Amino acid sequence: MLDRKQAAHVLANRAWVRRGRLRTVTLIQKTGQTTTYATAQCTWKEARGAPAAGAHRAERAEQRTATVTAEFAHDVDFSDAVAVADTPDQAQVARVRKYRIQELVRLGLTGAPNRIVATLVEIR
Repeated sequence: MLDRKQAAHVLANRAWVRRGRLRTVTLIQKTGQTTTYATAQCTWKEARGAPAAGAHRAERAEQRTATVTAEFAHDVDFSDAVAVADTPDQAQVARVRKYRIQELVRLGLTGAPNRIVATLVEIR
């Protein structure tokens, strides 16, 4: 376990690394028949997997789907979120790439979560 000084040092370095790498995205939230939008800032890392040489055609197509790892602040509300749109403007949601939320993990150094790491899969 880290002591306070070590945790503060790690958190300061993480904040320094995030500086200039933040992206504003739109969370698409559905409650019954109602769709609402909320913006949130995150760091965004896109990774495209190369398909294995011996993989079947369907497996290769699935592996080419873009996955994104996005890190959000701990206070972002994902309770009704079903997708994330790669735009800060809700009027542009229909025209931009959208991602299904595959996994949300709350992480932290000091016992309490201080960030949410989301794994997102592109919706085709």
